[in-house]
Amino acid sequence: MKRQSVKILMIILQFIFYFGVNKLFNVPDRIMYNTFFIYLILNLTKNMYSFKTILIWEELRKQLRVHTEYLIVMLINDIAFWGVKYIPVHLIVGIAFTFFNILIIKFIRRQFIGLLEKRLLIIGVGNTARELTKIIGENNFTMYNLRGYISANNLFGVHQEVCIDKDKILGTYEEIEQVISDKRINEVIIAMPLADNKQMLEIINKLDGKVRNIKFIPQLNGVYTFNSKIEDYDGLMLVSTYNGMNRQINRFLKRGFDICTGIAGCLVLGILYLIYAPKIKKDGGKAIFYHTRIGKDLKPFKMYKFRSMYVDAEERLQEMLAKDEKIREEFYRNFKLKDDPRITEVGKFLRESSLDEFPQFINVLKGDMSFVGPRPIVQKEVEMYYGEETSRKIFMVKPGITGMWQANGRSDVEDYNERIALDLYYIRNWSLWLDIIITIKTIKNVISKKGAY
Repeated sequence: MKRQSVKILMIILQFIFYFGVNKLFNVPDRIMYNTFFIYLILNLTKNMYSFKTILIWEELRKQLRVHTEYLIVMLINDIAFWGVKYIPVHLIVGIAFTFFNILIIKFIRRQFIGLLEKRLLIIGVGNTARELTKIIGENNFTMYNLRGYISANNLFGVHQEVCIDKDKILGTYEEIEQVISDKRINEVIIAMPLADNKQMLEIINKLDGKVRNIKFIPQLNGVYTFNSKIEDYDGLMLVSTYNGMNRQINRFLKRGFDICTGIAGCLVLGILYLIYAPKIKKDGGKAIFYHTRIGKDLKPFKMYKFRSMYVDAEERLQEMLAKDEKIREEFYRNFKLKDDPRITEVGKFLRESSLDEFPQFINVLKGDMSFVGPRPIVQKEVEMYYGEETSRKIFMVKPGITGMWQANGRSDVEDYNERIALDLYYIRNWSLWLDIIITIKTIKNVISKKGAY
């Protein structure tokens, strides 16, 4: 009943906004009430008042889908019944409502957190539980209140190294029913991807009827997730997925996205060049230089950047590598140095703000790179870390200015296996929506200067 009251409140807030915009444009009450009724029906049929989405990206995608449908219905009605003069009003309402609803939902989730929160218990204490905890902590939109963990160690011979806060382990598997009752748990996530069918069935049977939702993380987690959905095949659970890169229309859309971002980036590049080129050239070198990187189908290309190092940077590097073993280890681990003495004063600022990357938009327009794609690497990295087979898989597509690893921490992601896994995930799960999410996350990281050096 309390959740239903919150849903009614959201509908009232939507109507107030809708009423205000329509009155601003002097839309007759008859049309206003009719169109809001259509909007309400669309929201109800799409289950938009459920508060079930756990990521803001998923909520935004739902909002965009329902408001696109709203605009199509309104366009047909305007042409057929109400007159074309109302088309601009409905365009404004449809676009504004997308973002207004996100603000409403965030407001309601914050104000009514006690009514809407999901009191979560995680079964498992290993790496998967740790990764899940990190994601929950970074996404307060989830409404999860993580009460703690249940250790299932030694259950059916399963053993997990404890990778989470030991103080939050609430008990063992044998004590789970008491923990659910004491902590008023209404959702459980089983974070034991290596458990077999028999073990999973045992756990699920024990939880049946005791919590509202039971979720589990499968073994193939991290391979195909973004374009996947669960299908019931006459009692068998099928996970259906596809690789978006294999579809011609998707490649066309991606190139269109690249051209749009490439033009916008080059316009900004022109302004940046006028401002920073004179400062960069003070030591006698060029403002923009190129570096040979590995591109699509492992073909080398010239990647452009603002020069952030002294003109004799290569000679200085060879001298440092020959003299200092620690520097040599750090360089060959990341192919960059955290406190690099070769970087100029203006270069340090350009790197920290990521402005040194803007000349790569020239590569995007030329077709050497995409705006979003795998991390561009040098030949030495292929030989030392990637290997030919993995490299061919990743560079079936063009490298990007930004990508999965940049969106997930940029240079903070130091482990090459993790970087490779993130790039492979991107290839397998690509969609235009994933590119948009990565773009937004990258902008957020750039503004916060997370992982930049």
